[in-house]
Amino acid sequence: LLRRLVTLISAQAALGASSQAFRKQAEGASQAARQYLEDNDALRKQLKESGGAPSPTRDENETLKAKVESLKEELERSKK
Repeated sequence: LLRRLVTLISAQAALGASSQAFRKQAEGASQAARQYLEDNDALRKQLKESGGAPSPTRDENETLKAKVESLKEELERSKK
């Protein structure tokens, strides 16, 4: 009976220590996530205040894609 009691107390102590470690790890992760969200919000605010970077239009994207394809073809020709 005493051996079983000692085994249970030992298991309880180990579980308590691991539980505390998990709790600290979770607190650290949530604090890091909170910091990342704050940084993200600050960056978004700065981007809005600066007027934001102009996003390329669909026509510009198509032109750039065509240019990439032509450069790839030219590269293949120069390899031969």
